Amino acid sequence: MRNGVVVLLALLAVAGCTPNGPLAPGSSSAGTRTGSPSPSASPSSAETPSPSPSPSPTVQPSPVSVPSWAALHASCAGTPAAQEALLQLQGAANPVLADVTKPTSLRTLCGISGGAFQPQLVTQTMISWYATQGTPTASGTSMIAVLDLFTGTSTIAATWSGGSFMDGLHAWSPDRGFLAYIASNGSSVTLHLLSGGGDRVVATMGPVPGRGPNPNEDDSYLAFSPDGAFFVLVQTFTTSGDQLQVRRTIDGSLAYSLAKGTMATWGSSGSRLYYRMPNSSAVQVWDSSAGVSQAIQGQLAWIRPRADPGDDDIVFTVRDSAGTPHVWLYGHGGRSGGQLPNVRSSPAWLNSTTFFYVEEAVCSTNCGIGPAWQPDGKTFTFDLGAQAETASKINQVYGAWPRAGQL
Repeated sequence: MRNGVVVLLALLAVAGCTPNGPLAPGSSSAGTRTGSPSPSASPSSAETPSPSPSPSPTVQPSPVSVPSWAALHASCAGTPAAQEALLQLQGAANPVLADVTKPTSLRTLCGISGGAFQPQLVTQTMISWYATQGTPTASGTSMIAVLDLFTGTSTIAATWSGGSFMDGLHAWSPDRGFLAYIASNGSSVTLHLLSGGGDRVVATMGPVPGRGPNPNEDDSYLAFSPDGAFFVLVQTFTTSGDQLQVRRTIDGSLAYSLAKGTMATWGSSGSRLYYRMPNSSAVQVWDSSAGVSQAIQGQLAWIRPRADPGDDDIVFTVRDSAGTPHVWLYGHGGRSGGQLPNVRSSPAWLNSTTFFYVEEAVCSTNCGIGPAWQPDGKTFTFDLGAQAETASKINQVYGAWPRAGQL
């Protein structure tokens, strides 16, 4: 493992002048601190929630430049908006930062160019992304980089030797003080927690074997709880290690785990994690103060659920026995909701009241080994207040701001 280069460096001085405040402080150590992963019972019992962590301030080291092969660049014509999303529009090659206060009439704020990376929106003004020179068979330099879209300043947050499946999956705490990320090579998959205290390995799992994924059951999800007290890794790919691991942000220690688990999402506030077992249609919820219970009455084999950043509304896809997808919406902690009309899938929130989703149709030609139903190129947004959908020019959503815990 190469040294984790400390998070956000001199770029933070710029961020500190924005409405977002600083991101993660710099590490006082240049080396990666590796500790033995905490033992994981399956499942372990819930414990008293840890207080929201506060990273200790440290001296900022000099920024580390992003190499040209890993760089992204931005050109901004507007100013930050109250509600933003990183999008790829239909027919466009590069993503944009857009004002999504009114998703039916998007306003582009910044154009983003460079490599074919999938950025995520860290704050109102900053993005992060993963880039690698490695492959599943030959490890190479991997990194997570950040860019202030409005100043053009970029730097490296972490770097290591990787390139295998799940490599570079990462998530920021709501206050941007902690970065969790996956480093994956041909021999192992490690979960890291990076903060002002350094870069530590909090879990080590076996490598990812070569196999075909099941899009209805396989998933990889890494995210912090809205209150910032916990982070979770849920993945169904490694050869060893618990598939569901909830860890405390303050030190990376294990709070709850399951040998098997998939299709998870944090709720909109606090620290409630919704999930189900592989090949199961019973949705459960782990609560840091109340333990585990059934989240939704009824049987729903949900696929990639996501909670909105405001009220506790969760959208997800369910496929029937013929593979036909439908989007479901549940609110109030799973106590109300139901199936939306039309054949839709893959919902993603644009703001607290509107989500994006795609239309699917029966695949009749060039289906390969894919499912019988596949996206047909048409997309829509759904407004909760109006209970109506509108045709959209969005092709893909990479992320939105504010996230849960940033309101």
